[in-house]
Amino acid sequence: MNTTQLKPCDILLYKGTGRTSRLIRWKTKSPYSHVAVVVEPAIYLGIESNTGHQSGVRAFDLRKLDQAAVDLFRIKPASQFQPEKVISFLVAHLGMPYDYRGVLWLGILKLLNLKSKSNRFQKDQDYFCSELVYEAFNNAGLDIVPEVDEADITSPGDIAKSSVLEKIELPKA
Repeated sequence: MNTTQLKPCDILLYKGTGRTSRLIRWKTKSPYSHVAVVVEPAIYLGIESNTGHQSGVRAFDLRKLDQAAVDLFRIKPASQFQPEKVISFLVAHLGMPYDYRGVLWLGILKLLNLKSKSNRFQKDQDYFCSELVYEAFNNAGLDIVPEVDEADITSPGDIAKSSVLEKIELPKA
């Protein structure tokens, strides 16, 4: 991915094509199945919570992203938050495990078209991707999904529809 247009705290939404990604996209009625945050583009650093090899909250190299599979979203200028708190939260949670039970709960809610007041499995010690991103920005004073009543069980699709974000078109690689 060309990182020259990226800024700290940009949000990357992934259009995954694997079986799990297709299921997430179908149930959330969204083109997105995963979300991550740009920490520092100058050193190609992003943070996400992911499954698979090295599951959990981890740092990754932004240059390794397939630009065609990712859309860039940025907090609108009118929204106030403390970027250093977003980054501090993400860095402090590196190594935390992936929240498998929480993402299963979110999946059940989406499958049955139910709403819940909270992720009853969240223990502030494990995170699925959208939960991590929501909590990082919330810790910095910004609800990135004001349209969602209890945003700790938000999906990547909910984040994409947020009124506080704008989609940024990247130049073709």
